[in-house]
Amino acid sequence: MSEAVAALFSRPKPSAGLGPGRLNSSSTLPNLITQQPAQRPGMTTSLATMTAISSQTDIHITSPTGTRASGTFSTTSSISTSTASSSTSSLIATSPTDLHHSPSKPRTNSNGTNTSAAAQLLSRVSEEIKQRPWRPLPDKRLQINVKRIDLNQILQRPYVILTLGDQSYQTSTSEREHGDWNEGFEFRVTYHAQLFDSLQLDLYDRSILLRDRHVGRAEIKLSHLQGLPESFTSFYEIWDRTKSASTMSNLAGKKTLSSNIGAIQLRVHYRYQKPPQPDEHPEPPMSIVPAPRISNELEVDSDFLAQLSEAMMDDASDTRFQKYEDPENKEPRTNQHAELKFATVDDDETVVQYPILDMVGSWTIAPETQKVVKAVIRIASAFGQGFELTNAQILTGVVVLERYYRDVTSERIDTGLATLEQVEHAGYFWRFSMASYGYAGINFVGKGNGIMKDLIRWRSDHACAIDFLRIPQEDLLAYEFHASKVFHPSYYVALDRATNSIVLAIRGTMSAFDTLTDLVCEYQQWKGGLVHGGVKTSADWFMTNLVPQLVAYISKHKVSALNIVGHSLGGGTASILTMMLLDHQHEFQSLMNGNFRIQCHAFAPACTVSKELADRYKDHIRCYVYEDDIVSRLSYGSMMDVKTMMLGAVEAAAHMGLTKVFLTGTDEDWKPTLEAVSEVRKQIKTATIQHPKLYIAGAVFQLWRHENELDCVEMKPASNRLCEEVLIKSAALSQHLLGILDNAFPKARESSMMIPSNQAVSPTTLSKEKTIRLTRKKTN
Repeated sequence: MSEAVAALFSRPKPSAGLGPGRLNSSSTLPNLITQQPAQRPGMTTSLATMTAISSQTDIHITSPTGTRASGTFSTTSSISTSTASSSTSSLIATSPTDLHHSPSKPRTNSNGTNTSAAAQLLSRVSEEIKQRPWRPLPDKRLQINVKRIDLNQILQRPYVILTLGDQSYQTSTSEREHGDWNEGFEFRVTYHAQLFDSLQLDLYDRSILLRDRHVGRAEIKLSHLQGLPESFTSFYEIWDRTKSASTMSNLAGKKTLSSNIGAIQLRVHYRYQKPPQPDEHPEPPMSIVPAPRISNELEVDSDFLAQLSEAMMDDASDTRFQKYEDPENKEPRTNQHAELKFATVDDDETVVQYPILDMVGSWTIAPETQKVVKAVIRIASAFGQGFELTNAQILTGVVVLERYYRDVTSERIDTGLATLEQVEHAGYFWRFSMASYGYAGINFVGKGNGIMKDLIRWRSDHACAIDFLRIPQEDLLAYEFHASKVFHPSYYVALDRATNSIVLAIRGTMSAFDTLTDLVCEYQQWKGGLVHGGVKTSADWFMTNLVPQLVAYISKHKVSALNIVGHSLGGGTASILTMMLLDHQHEFQSLMNGNFRIQCHAFAPACTVSKELADRYKDHIRCYVYEDDIVSRLSYGSMMDVKTMMLGAVEAAAHMGLTKVFLTGTDEDWKPTLEAVSEVRKQIKTATIQHPKLYIAGAVFQLWRHENELDCVEMKPASNRLCEEVLIKSAALSQHLLGILDNAFPKARESSMMIPSNQAVSPTTLSKEKTIRLTRKKTN
C-alpha cells in the first residue's frame, strides 16, 4: 500500500543545470505558489498524507545571480496550482505507470493490492488540501511563479534571470524546450519601487563551452499592476533586449516594426499598495489648525510634549545641549535620545548582501552609514535598470540635450515684481543661511578675512559667523559646524534682535554625509502626500533632538518668531521641519500668549514634497530660485524623465556620428536630431502615466537677469511647476552656487526700488497658474 502511494506521488528530479540544493522535509514551510500552509494545526496525517504534503512543499534554494537575497527562497512543485485543485483522475495521470494501463480497469501493484484504495486516499488528501485556508498575501511583497515559455525558436537549455532593482534571482536550467519550471520567487517592493521600478525577466540559453546566449527580455512595470487582481496568470511578451521598454525612448518604441520573440507565462501575486490619501480635515489656507498628530514621526506625541516642558523648565541651560565645533570633543549627554531609525529601510530588510562593502565598511564606516550606503546602492541599481549605454553614448546624449535646451527658455509669468519688503526679507535672511557654511562659505563669496587667515583662527567657523552676522558672541546660542553623521546636517542657532526672533540656519551639502542624504531619494508617504526620504529623516533628527531646546530659547528670550533658513539641502530640510512645527503652532502660541509665528526662508532648496503638500504651506514657507537652477528641479521622477530623454537623444543622434556631434555638425545636420528630441519631450509631457515629481514647498520666487540688461536682476513670484522638468544647460549647475545668490539679492533690491508701482503679488494667487510654458527660440 505504501509503495503504491509512494509511486503515485513520485516526482521527477530537478534538471542538472545549476543544481539547486534540495530540502526534503514536511516542515511547516509554506508553499509560495499555492499560498497554503504545509500542515494545518490539528490535522491528523497518515504516512501517505505526509508523503503527499512533502511532495507539495519540497523547497529548492536557487542560486541567485550577482547578490544573494538571504531569507528569500523559491519553491518548485511538480503539481501546479491548477493541478492541485483538479480531479483525482488528473492527479493519477501524472504517474508514469498510468501510461500503460486503461483508466477504466482496476490496477494492481506487484503485491496484488488494488490501486483503487490508493486513488481514494489520494482523493481524500486532495480534498483536504483544497479545504485549507489560504495564507494571506504579505504586504510589500511581489511573488512571481515562472511557469513556461512559448517562443518562435527552439532553445536547448533555457533559464531565466529575474531582476528588480538590486534583487536578482535565477531559475534552474531546464532540459525542456518550453522550460516548464513552475518555480516561485519573492521580491521586496517599497512604495517608491511600485511607482518607478520594473521587473525584468531575461531569458538565456545555456551553453556548455561558449558564453550563454541572451535570447530576450520581458518586463513588468509595477505601476501597471494597479487595478489588476491580487493573483493572476498571464503571458508577457519577450523582446530583444535592445527593443525592450526600458532601453528605448517612448518615440522609438512606437516606431519599431520588429515582432516579439515569444512570451513567458507568469503567475503574479501582489497586493497593490494604496496611494497616500489626503487629510480628511485639511488646514484652512489662512489660519493654523493643528494637523493630525505626528506620532509616526516621534515615538509618542506625549513624549514630545514632555520634552518641551522639560526644556522650558531647564531654562535653556547649556548643560543638556553642548556647544561644540569638533565632534571628537563632544561630551556624552546624560539624557540621550533613542537612536533615530533610518526611515527608508525596515528592520527586516537584510535581503541583499554586499560582502565587499560589509568587509571594508566594518573597518572604515559606522554601521549606520553602511546601511545608508546600501540604500543608495539599491536606488542606483533600480534607476540603472535598462540604462545600458556606453560611456561614449552617455556623453553623446548629454551633448545633444545641452544643444537642444540651449534654445529652450522658461517663459516668465507676468505677475510683476516682488514687493520691496519681500526682496529685503529674502536678502536679510540670506546672510544667516550663508553663515551656516562657516569660514569656507564666507570666504568663497569674498566676504571673509582670507581663507588662510580665517583657517588658523580659534574656532574659525564660530568666529567667522559672528563677524559676518555682526552679532554679539552671546547671541550665537548653539552651533554644530562639523557634524559627521548621515541625516545630521551642520547648523547653528542665533538670537536676532533686529527681528526679535530665534534663527535656525541649516547648512546645505558640503560633505560626503550630506551627499548620502541627498542620494537617499526614495519617496515616502507622509501627510497625505509624498516626501523625500533622506531629507525627511534629517528633519526628524532636528525635531527629536533640537526642537525642545529651541522652545527653551524662545521662552527665555521672549521672542515673537522662529525663522528657519537654509540653502540647498538645508533649505529642503528647513521646509519639512517647518511643516512639522506648524503641527504644534498652538503650543508655541500658548507659550508666547498667542503672539508667535513660524516662518521658513529656503534658498535654492531641494525638491522635497508632492505638489499638494507644497501648495498647503504657501503662507509660511518662501523659496527663492535663481533662473534655471538644476538642484531645485531634481527629484527621482524628473530624473526618470531625463533618463528617457537621454535614450531618445542617443537614438536621434545615431545618424550623425561622433564627429558631427562633437565637432563639425551644422544646423542642417542638427535639425532632424533636435526635432526627434522635441518629439520625445512632447511624448513625456502628454503620457497617460507620468513619473510622480517632487516640488519645492511653499511660495516660490524666481530671480531673473533682465532680458536686455544682464547686470540687472529682478525677483518675481513664480509657480512651483518649474520643478517638473530638468533643463540640461551649461549654466544650470553654476546658478546654484553661493556667489550667484549673494550678488543677486542686492541687484534685485535695486530693481525693486526703481519701480514706483512695485506691484505686490500674493503668493497664494500663484496656484491659479496651471503651467509654465517652455518655448524654443526661433532660429533663422
